[in-house]
Amino acid sequence: MLRRSMLLLILLFAAEVSAETVDGGWTLASSRERDGYPLELYVETEKTPGRPAFRVETRLGVPPAEAASMLMDRMVSVEESKPGERRRLLERREREALVHTFIDLPFMFSDRELAIRIRHQDDAQTGVHRVEWSDENGALPPAGAGVLRLQTDGYWEFRPDGPLGSQATYLSRAEVGGSLPSAMSNRLMRARAIEAVADLQTLIRHHATVNVAAPPPEGIPHP
Repeated sequence: MLRRSMLLLILLFAAEVSAETVDGGWTLASSRERDGYPLELYVETEKTPGRPAFRVETRLGVPPAEAASMLMDRMVSVEESKPGERRRLLERREREALVHTFIDLPFMFSDRELAIRIRHQDDAQTGVHRVEWSDENGALPPAGAGVLRLQTDGYWEFRPDGPLGSQATYLSRAEVGGSLPSAMSNRLMRARAIEAVADLQTLIRHHATVNVAAPPPEGIPHP
């Protein structure tokens, strides 16, 4: 059984919209606003069977370094796993991590798992920060009976947009695995792309709210 939030996202984006082909092998599938920021979803014009790719363009209300740092903390936190998922942090360095995720599905479906290598890089000249990931399942012991190993890769790229904002690109190419029909798996991964962007926007908004509400440090008087 899919999580309720994911099902809602699938229903929201299941309807076909007029598509516009753009340069670079991508097609604009939908465009809207979320919390005042633009959100454009692109799909690959030439799809890879079993591993659909989706790209989302948006804007964030924090600088690239802050967005990348918050994202890394979220991606490596074992406390931030979603219902039905279990995470283990296998390696952690200053700007790199290896994370194992196990997805426990109902008995009629095979469980899924994968290990992903996550890296945070930046360019001092341009101010661009990039968090990228790819599967590294060879770091895991042999899979248990009935468990499918998934392949994935993708990245977040944060580009400066004024002193306090970022233009952001999210790209993910992943497989669902198993025998789900192609149309269903494509819609599922499309919804996951939107969900990933929405999660980061929510995290940033919550972080800003907490900072505004927090009292001043000890010894500093209120204005």
